[in-house]
Amino acid sequence: MQKNSFLIKPISIRGKNLNTYKIFLKTNEITQYTDSKDKTILSKKKLEGISFARACCCLGIVIFHYFCHSRGNFKLLFKTANSSFGFIFVTAFFNISGACLYYNYPIVKSKIIFYFKRWKSIFLPYYFCYLYFYIELTIRFHGLLFKKNLSKIYFTILGLDGYLLYKIKTCYLIGEWFLGAIIIIYFIYPFIAFIYSKNYYISFLMICILNISMYYKQFFIIGRNRNIITCITSFYFGMTTIKFKKYFFANNNSFLISLIIFIVLSTVKIYSSIIIYQMQGFSLFIILTKIGKYLTQKKYERIFIKISNLSYSIYLLHHRIIIDILSVNNPFKWYSHILVLSLILLLILICSKIHSIVVDSFIKSNFFQNIESLFI
Repeated sequence: MQKNSFLIKPISIRGKNLNTYKIFLKTNEITQYTDSKDKTILSKKKLEGISFARACCCLGIVIFHYFCHSRGNFKLLFKTANSSFGFIFVTAFFNISGACLYYNYPIVKSKIIFYFKRWKSIFLPYYFCYLYFYIELTIRFHGLLFKKNLSKIYFTILGLDGYLLYKIKTCYLIGEWFLGAIIIIYFIYPFIAFIYSKNYYISFLMICILNISMYYKQFFIIGRNRNIITCITSFYFGMTTIKFKKYFFANNNSFLISLIIFIVLSTVKIYSSIIIYQMQGFSLFIILTKIGKYLTQKKYERIFIKISNLSYSIYLLHHRIIIDILSVNNPFKWYSHILVLSLILLLILICSKIHSIVVDSFIKSNFFQNIESLFI
């Protein structure tokens, strides 16, 4: 805690006396403080611009996947000179996840509470979405799906079926490889945060060693752009933006430098490599966050906040919706694609909102509240 932090006198919130609570202020931010069961009383001010960045990356991935399955030469947000937009957006997503998680949990005090909250936010929406599509496709095709692979259903329960699909025939249906990667990162995050808080330079050295070793030894058959080491590195860079936020978020030069890097690497053919992906994704993350910070004063920021709040539901639902729609109508002309894509985006947003309402209703139910009380 910095020296300029100070203690506020005990206050009462919702009838609870906070004599046992120490609330510290650091400049204009309120640090997250929790009671003995880690129930949040006061929370940190939200990171400005993050909602806009998350919403843009989310919609960018949807558009990229749409054109992965579309016909014709019209490919919006598909490729750059050195890489695909898909991996650029995913890299930025890992940056966002690392920044947000480190901002809220620089140190994990209770692993049980931390893991339960991650399980609630990731697995519950995933299970509801998976169950719906499994039942819907089973009815459509008049038979149980994955009869031969049901013995591998535990990979689906763990959310790893998409990530392991490159090697094992699983019951993969939704979520793709990104979900498995982020689950693995969240699982080891307490260890990452511990090393990071003890000595940043040691953590940076470890990241460098892991990336160098990846080039000399093939840890997985999976491509290097999906390798868990690559994903951890992107996540780590997101954490670093919070630790050194005065250089990345408070400094306007970072926007200009990031913009130049992104434009050059996207238009000038250099070399397609993980380093290029990382640089493009990270620079896009800074650019979008900066733009989002400017938009915080605008009324239409609410649109991006709502999309950002639905981003996980969008991620879970979008690929199946795209495949189903394009299997019926996959036009060739570019102007027809604009119309179909617009309708698909609208449908995805509507379905994501419904999915979010269903999940939130279950979380607020007495049944789940009783379960949650055992952990929090």
